[in-house]
Amino acid sequence: HVNSGADLTIGCIEVPTEEAKAFGVMSVDTDMRITRFTEKPENPETIPGRPDRSLASMGIYVFSTSFLYNALIRDAEDPDSSHDFGKDIIPKAIENAVAIAYPFQNEEGEQAYWRDVGTLDSYWEANMELCAVEPELNLYDRNWPVWTYQTQHPPAKFIFDDEGRRGEAIDSLVSGGCILSGARVKRSVIFFATQIESYSFIKDSVILPKVTIGRNCRITNAIIDKGTFIADGTVIGEDPEEDARRFHVTPKGIVLVTPEMLGQNLFITAHAK
Repeated sequence: HVNSGADLTIGCIEVPTEEAKAFGVMSVDTDMRITRFTEKPENPETIPGRPDRSLASMGIYVFSTSFLYNALIRDAEDPDSSHDFGKDIIPKAIENAVAIAYPFQNEEGEQAYWRDVGTLDSYWEANMELCAVEPELNLYDRNWPVWTYQTQHPPAKFIFDDEGRRGEAIDSLVSGGCILSGARVKRSVIFFATQIESYSFIKDSVILPKVTIGRNCRITNAIIDKGTFIADGTVIGEDPEEDARRFHVTPKGIVLVTPEMLGQNLFITAHAK
């Protein structure tokens, strides 16, 4: 950004044109200077010479400080502005200043890892990718550590080793403070301080923090929101019609369960702080 002398630099990736409707889409010249930016267009512009690909914004913006300050002041004083970043600030910056697109690539010129998690389906898919033996985003790569805040919890605990009542997790990520009490977990991401009771089976699911799952439950292809209490014997992800009556089911069949859907607002207040 500094070397280019740009007022604005936007991180971008190539996406299939049919998927570009969900992004801000850019047109660029041969110097990667942005000539047009359209937020979530109905008919996305394609990359010259590549009619099936479009250049999409990653939502990563680098501004020169003085330029951003002045742009925000002008927009705040404009009675005709909707004061939307993608619809007002960015297009005017491209029209009146130097805006550069920066392709997000690795050293080999290939697109680097990035996922848009703006939908429940894409969020679920990104989490499932982490369960692979060698995922593209490897959280265990010591040469590329992910520095982030970690809440303080004891290690995850797996208890009982009886037939049909074995605490185990396969192809999964299980966070600190979790207890798998005679429960089986397969290809799932279990966030911190979650407890799963005996004889339950969790598969292809994302379980957010401080969830309690009772005995004899079966949960598949689901996202369970933080603080949710799942009663004994609950089955989720096996009967689409039943799931749709009780919960939210995505276009790809992922079931979202929240405390509110189960009438547990008080449970959230008391336990999910």
